[in-house]
Amino acid sequence: MSVRKRDFKIGTKWFVDVTFPNGKRYRRIVGTKKQADLVQRKIDAEIIEGSWGIHETEDVPFSALVLEYLEYAEASKAASTYSADKYRIEGHLMPYFGDTPLTMITPQMVDNYKATRIREDASPKTVVNELVNLSHMFKMAVRWRYIDKNVVAMVEKPRVITNPPKHLNCEEIDQLLKAADGYYIYPLIVTALHTGMRKAELLNLRWSDIDFRQQTVTVQSKEDWHTKNYKSRTLQLTPFLYSVLKEHEQDQRRLGVKSDYVFTYKGNRIQDNIKKSLETVVKEAGLEGVTLHTLRHTFASQLVMAGVSLMEVQKLMGHQSFETTLRYAHLTEDHVKRQVLKLPFANG
Repeated sequence: MSVRKRDFKIGTKWFVDVTFPNGKRYRRIVGTKKQADLVQRKIDAEIIEGSWGIHETEDVPFSALVLEYLEYAEASKAASTYSADKYRIEGHLMPYFGDTPLTMITPQMVDNYKATRIREDASPKTVVNELVNLSHMFKMAVRWRYIDKNVVAMVEKPRVITNPPKHLNCEEIDQLLKAADGYYIYPLIVTALHTGMRKAELLNLRWSDIDFRQQTVTVQSKEDWHTKNYKSRTLQLTPFLYSVLKEHEQDQRRLGVKSDYVFTYKGNRIQDNIKKSLETVVKEAGLEGVTLHTLRHTFASQLVMAGVSLMEVQKLMGHQSFETTLRYAHLTEDHVKRQVLKLPFANG
């Protein structure tokens, strides 16, 4: 048994953590360190007396599920996903549900939470993300045998108007590359456009992932980092990307840069400090609202418009769900509609 502390967005909390011989855990947030010590001494006495076993089956409060789930998410999810989960849980779900026993949380209570968030001017997309988080927490609570069913799954989510992802056309791509030429992020921008890699995948790319002889690049997990869904994928280097990366490698050697990472700045690995540089390039290109993720969407969109199937795009993008790839389906429909113009008698 232990008394431990966890820092939440809404403050610091102490909690009691007891693990039974069968692996089941009892956890309860108790507030201050002094209160936690008192609870620990009380439980110690009850265990000695043999009267503490009743606590093993008592209702688990939502706050205890939060502790369990965040530990699970930190160990099981990508760092960016965990960070977003933590923000939603500690910033909104935890303050609302607090110490309410899981068995007392009903679909109506979740509906009330949804209505409260909408009254607070949270966007439908934001509320949907929070409900998805909550539903997965309850799904894990069922797996951990804290509750019998996931009541959140019964709640209807707000409708979200989804606009097609922003992507660049060929003229805008040319403008961006011309503006970026000479900047240290030029090779990174070219790689993003020609591979569709996620930001974290780009920043964690190492020279050992690039096979110049086979002209391929492999997106794969490392000891200190993993891909979003833990899966690897290998992409062919386009002739243009091959030449840019080969030249970049030679420049790094000439400058004496000794780094396993492909993208560096002043000899140091680029981690998360490219936003301002990218904004500068985008402004010089005469564009607006272009991020690294825009370049990922551009990669997928241009493939679809070139006639590549959605199933193939899913593999190239590393999408776990085909539903995600369907965001580009409208481009396929436009492409298919234009095929009638290839009829030999199309022009009369």
